[in-house]
This record gives sequence, structure tokens and C-alpha cells, in this order.
Amino acid sequence: MTTRNVDARRLNVKGLLIAVGLPVVLVGALVATLLGTGAFSRENEGEDASLWLWTTPLGEIARVNGLTAATDVRLDITDAAGNAVQIEQTDSHLLLREIATGKVSAIDLSTLEVTGNAETAPGEGVRVALSDDGAFIIDQTQGLVNQVDPQTLSAIGDPLQFPAGLTGGAFDGDGMLWVGVPREGTIVQIEPQDSGAKTASTEVVAQPRQELALTVLGDGVAVLNSTAKEMTTIRTDGRRAVTPIELAGPTETAVTSPGTIASVTVTDPPSIVTVDDDQTRSFAIGAGSSELLGASVEFHERIYVPDGTSGLVWVYDLDGNELQRIEIDSGGGPVELYHTGDTLFANAVNTNAAVVVSADGVAALAPKNRDDILGGDAPPTEEDDGGDEGDENGDEESAPEIGPPGAVTNLDGTVGDGTINLSWDAAPNNGSALTKYVVEGAGQSWEIAPSQRVLEIGDLDNGQGYTFTVTAHNAEGAGDTVTSPTITPSAEVPGAPSGVQATANPDGTVTVKWDEADGQGNDISGYQVESVSGTGERTVVGQANGTELKTAAGSLDYGTQYAFQVTTLSGSAASAPSELSATVTPFNVPDAPGDLLAQTSGSAAGTIDVSWSQPSHNGSVIEKYIVTAGTQTKEVTSGTTASMSGFGNNEQVSVSVVAVNAAGQSEPANTTSNTMKAPSVQISSHESLANQINLTLAIDDGGSSDAQCSVISDGVTKSTASCPDVYAVTKLHASTSYNFQIEISNPAGSMTSSTYNASTTTINGQIYFGCDEDVDNNYCNTPNSQDGGQDGVSVYSSPGGSSVGYTHSRDRYKAYCWTTGATITPRGQESDGYADYHPGKDGTDKWIKIDYASNAYVPFAWLNIDGQGKNSVGDLPAC
Repeated sequence: MTTRNVDARRLNVKGLLIAVGLPVVLVGALVATLLGTGAFSRENEGEDASLWLWTTPLGEIARVNGLTAATDVRLDITDAAGNAVQIEQTDSHLLLREIATGKVSAIDLSTLEVTGNAETAPGEGVRVALSDDGAFIIDQTQGLVNQVDPQTLSAIGDPLQFPAGLTGGAFDGDGMLWVGVPREGTIVQIEPQDSGAKTASTEVVAQPRQELALTVLGDGVAVLNSTAKEMTTIRTDGRRAVTPIELAGPTETAVTSPGTIASVTVTDPPSIVTVDDDQTRSFAIGAGSSELLGASVEFHERIYVPDGTSGLVWVYDLDGNELQRIEIDSGGGPVELYHTGDTLFANAVNTNAAVVVSADGVAALAPKNRDDILGGDAPPTEEDDGGDEGDENGDEESAPEIGPPGAVTNLDGTVGDGTINLSWDAAPNNGSALTKYVVEGAGQSWEIAPSQRVLEIGDLDNGQGYTFTVTAHNAEGAGDTVTSPTITPSAEVPGAPSGVQATANPDGTVTVKWDEADGQGNDISGYQVESVSGTGERTVVGQANGTELKTAAGSLDYGTQYAFQVTTLSGSAASAPSELSATVTPFNVPDAPGDLLAQTSGSAAGTIDVSWSQPSHNGSVIEKYIVTAGTQTKEVTSGTTASMSGFGNNEQVSVSVVAVNAAGQSEPANTTSNTMKAPSVQISSHESLANQINLTLAIDDGGSSDAQCSVISDGVTKSTASCPDVYAVTKLHASTSYNFQIEISNPAGSMTSSTYNASTTTINGQIYFGCDEDVDNNYCNTPNSQDGGQDGVSVYSSPGGSSVGYTHSRDRYKAYCWTTGATITPRGQESDGYADYHPGKDGTDKWIKIDYASNAYVPFAWLNIDGQGKNSVGDLPAC
């Protein structure tokens, strides 16, 4: 069974983010493995195929199986460096768009070859869409929908043109593409065809310029109108419902959802709104307010809410009862939901954690970092920082006390033939995100999205003066109303400019130029420049007396696409807008690298290891890093680590790192570090055992990761190993004093500790010989007999060796160790009867070394170890 792409897509509006360089690595690394396994076939897996999931710090994607929750391939993305990419996949194709460069690549999954490339404007503002029935490149900024061949990416037919600023861009289960046109208040169904895409239907769902979010459902589509606070659902059988909903704050919606119920996440205060045709429900959720509270989806009559802040996926039934909390290590980053077939995936992009959820709600962990599969140990990267939230979100650090918004400023308008173009600057949100602007005048009222601060009003009478009011709204209520000056439409308007060109400059500004317009009998007083972004936001960026305007650095979001229109001004009269300029992406130098860490190299003398995290590239891909340590400099074009060598031992080195993109160098990140020094060690204390001494060491390894220590016992090196905190010296004799030294070495040098004396545990023993006690027989009465006689028992130079003297009962000695020799049985039949010379002592072949002389042994048959009874040597070690 072949599933459509609607079953294999991300559930948020920005697309799966992965890093650049994938096509080359895919072809080079995976072809042998995947072609032999049929890894991309779903025929044997029903509707539960694998999906590629992204891991930001590692800079890799991992393929996770929807049935087994097992990762079978990990793929390092060369030079990822946080440069985001949108990915779309079907059974046979993979489309990738590199956000920073705009490059689109097509990969044939049956051969893993890169089969096509296309260039788009860099930055956010272009989406790719893919299904089994077609492929599209959607230029949201310019309003162009281009059908392309999924293998070659060559254009199929002419693009469809819509007003600039599109939303959505996803396929339904019938292979139809849906996009939203907020400027017209419509959504459009587009059918891919062999000769080029055609508009299949257009549905009016809102007033023009309201904020729309389009979700493709398992049955039909849902359109959230955040401005009017209503949801429109249109089912595949044509049924249509418009339902008022409660929205207390900002929202997140999915671009696709597997169920039939539309779900909206309200991020502040956290709640869920569900809509099933004309039935709506709202309930609070346990998550806290957070930018990492993501788009929720309905999956088999459960609502799943990803929460990156708490590291959870919250699960609720349709009545709002909490069913489950699925734990996932988010690493302080977002958790994103995907679906394919009958499986839901939750992916933590900042960590190696992922979760697979089955149709019956059973969640299984799916670690992405298995080491027993192809790929692994990828170099870390850092995800790209998001852009500014815009004026509407306010400045968290300086936000006023939460309340209704403030008043708009600079409310004014330009006029044309029966038209007025109102514009204004954003109202302060006062701690609660703006939800809409309400404009009233000329007997009409408009509710428009907070991202729209330009409103064209037509069908007015020339020569008649009009005033308009604008009121900002947020969840706390309405702000102060502002009234415009009187504005009078006129047919006496100048001509529109032509030749509008925009250039993004390396200092974060954008220069807009145009040809001088024909006043058509009217004096030209200036020009007004308006921007339109890929999200559909339209604002007046300024006015100019000449034919050029430069925006202020930072006034436009870096990494976001913009196009520009210019109108000619003649007093309050204005021309029609010019044609859109080409798209540009504002950019500036990167932020300074983050988390800079310089450390002593643990493996090489005179070397410092440096690491850092990927900063925001501010609209232009980071080409390299320049690492400076002391007088040395190194360029790093791949990864976020470097080793700097050639310094002296224990030298303090200043380290700085800058990021470089097309705009130039960032501010430096600075730190210092010392190189490795020669180590030192001393023996600080010890623990004694009968056959072992544990030496406690005070070690300074000099920064080495593997300093080596050798123990020298009485001048003899016994062993060498990685330096422990406690060095166990084994195979020693009891009752013995030793002199120890520790020699420590690392690549920077070595040293030997001062001498330390320590003794093993003292073990004492006492001689017992019956002839000295209570045995009275011929043998005992024979003086100086060869076996001892009344002069006691012999002490030998070795077991069975020559006698070095005699010892008697109650003589005490230190025992050093035992060995084996001739067996001595301390009893037996004598010429005058049976005699027991050591009652209770067993016959034994053990011989004990004692402190009688420098090298003296006595049979264990005549020695009792203190505290051990007669037949045990206790802890006495072997010699």
C-alpha cells in the first residue's frame, strides 16, 4: 500500500529543520546499506513507515521505524552548523530546501542520487511541498506557486500568481495542494497536472488582511482566523462550518493533522481549543506559558500537546481530561510532532530523544543515537537561533505591567482615485500579544491581523473628506482609539514608480531604489515604501524625497524574505502601488559564538582544545570561524571545535573566536586557558593489610587526561598504570616495613614523590613443642637429637634446608608469609610408645617464614598464629 505525503509530514508550519549538505552525504554513505534492505519500502509495513528525524547538537538525521521504534540509520550532515533546511518526503523522493541559501535539492530514494537542484531566494518565505501526485515550490513572499518535477525540479507549466504573503502549503489525502491568501481572505485548492498546476477551487473564509492559519486535516481543511476568533472547516464532501472560538492569547497550529478534529494551542495562558465542524471545546492544560509550547494535534480521539520547556507531550481526551504525560528529554528545545500512516512521532530536536506513539496511545522511546547502526559520533552543532518576534510581542525584559494595549502612532493615509491607504505604527502590546486592529470609518468596520498595519479602503467619493479610527486589541481588552486626520480621495494622482529594486546590505540594512515616477501633472512630494514578508506582514518602512530609501539595521527580521512596493506621493495623494521588487533577505554579521570553552588538552603538551556553540547567523550562512590563541590563528570551516598547539608548558593563553558570514565577522567570544603542566604527586596516607598496602595519593595531573603512575617499592618499580586516587600495592609480606615512592608522568614531564614508609599488618605466632612441655619419652630426653630433642625445634634457612638454630615453646615471632615443603606430622609411634608433640595440630606441609634470622623458616606444625586456632594461617600471605 502506498501512502500519500499527507501521512508523512511535519505538523508545524515551518517544516522539518535539518542542516545543509545532506544530498552529498546521503549518496556517499547510505547507498550500499539502504539499497540492499529495501529500507524505504512501506509495502511490508502497512501504513507505518519510517521517518527521518533531526538532532540539532549532533547535526544529523536519524531514521526511526514507526512499527518498532528502532533507529536503523544515523546520518551525519556535513558542515551543518545550524543552517536550517525544510524536508519533505514520500516513499520515493526527498525534497530539501536549505533555508539560509535558498537551494532546493531533490533526492531519488530508490537510488539515493541527487536528481535535481533549484535556486530560491534565501531565508524564510519559501516552502516546498511534495506528494505522490506532484511537487511544488511555494514563494510565500511573492505569492507564486510553482509546480516542479519531483526528480529534476524543473518547472511544469507557468506559476500561479496570488497576492503576496501566502500561508500554509500542504497536500491533502487526494493529492490537492492547499494555500491560504490572507490578503484576499481566501484559501485555494490547487491541482497538480502534467501540463502545470491549475486552481481547482477558491473559498472565501475571512475578510481581507486578517490573520489566517491553514491546517490540512484527515478530512478536509480547517482555517483559524485569529483576528475574527473563528474557525472555518470545509470537509471533502463539501460541508462547511464557521464556528466562533475563544482565543485568550497567541496560538500555534499544525500545517497538517492526522485526525478530523482541528486543534489549536493557545500558548498564553496555556489551553487547547478543538473544533469539530460546529462543535467547539476549550480546556486549560497543565503546561506553563512558554514559547516552546507547540502545535497540538488530534490523533485517534486524543489531543497531543508538545511542550519543550517541561520535556513532555501532554495527552488529553476530547473532554479535556488528562490521560498521560509522555516524558521526552527536550534539552531546552522544541518538541515537534509528525505523523505517518497510523503512527505519531514526537521528536526533540535538541537531543537524541524521540517517541513513537501507536494508534492505541502506547508510547515507546526511540533513541536516535544508537551506536550499533550505520553512522554515529557525529560532531555537535547548535541550532539556529530564531529571529525577532516583532513589535507585537514586545520586549520581555522591559515589558510593562500586563494590560490592554497602548495606542497606535503615526496614523495617516495616502489617497488615490476613490481610495485611501491607511497606515500606522504598531501599538505597544503592554505584555499581552496583540490579537487584532479594528479600523472604522466611511460607514464601515474592518478587523485585521496585528501583522497588517496597512489598509487599502476603496469605493470612496473623490473630494469628500474622511476620518478613520484605529484601535488595538489584546487578550486584556481594547487600547485607546486614535483618529486620523481628515483624508480626501482625489482622482488627481501621480503615476506609479517602476523599476523597483531592493538590495540587502552587509550592515543589516536594505536599500530600495526605483525610477522617478511621472507625476501626470501633479507635483511629486515624495515616495512611500511598503514591505511585504513571506508571512504576509505588510508595513510601511518609510518615505523618501528621492528615489532611494535605506531601512534601519534590525528594523526588518534577519533571515526573513521581503519584497517591496513603492507609491508616488503628491501631497496626500498617492499613486497605485508599484510592482513588487524581487525578494531580498536582510542579513548582518553573526552574533558572537556562544558557550566558548577553552580547556587544557588532556593528551598533548602545549595544546589547548577550544569549543563553542553555533550563534545566530543573522540571515547569512556562517562560512567559517576564526580561532585566535595567543599569536596563532586557525580557520575552522566545519564543526565548532579546534585544537591550538605549539605553546609552552603551563602557559596561560588568551583565546577568541569570531563567526564569519557574507556580512563579515561577529564580535569575538573571549576566554583564557592554560596548557598542560608537568604533574606532581605525593603519598598522603595509607591503609595496611596483611599482604597489601593501599597508598592514598595527592595528585596534580597537570591537566592530562591520562597521567601515568609507577610505584617504586624499596627502589624497585613494581607496576605502572593510569594514576588512581588510591594505589594498591599487592603481593607484599605481612609484618614488613616498606619504603614507597610514586613516579608520575604526562606529556609535559614527570616527577617522583618523596619516600614514604608503611608497614603491612603485623601477624604474630607462638612456638609449641611437646618436648618443652609435657611429653617425657626417649626422644625428648635425647639431647641435641637430629630432630630437636630437648633443645627444641630447628629453624631452617629454607623449607628442608639447613638448620640455622633452635626455638622453643612460648617463643614468639613475627610471621611474614608461608610456603610449602616437607609434610610434618607432630605425633607418631616412638620406640617407647605413641607420642603427641602438638595436641590438636594437623599434619601440614606449610612452612612459615619468621623473624628469627634474615631468612628463617619453621614448620607450621610447631607454630600457632595468634587468633587463628592451631590449623589456620589466617591472613598470612603466601611467600
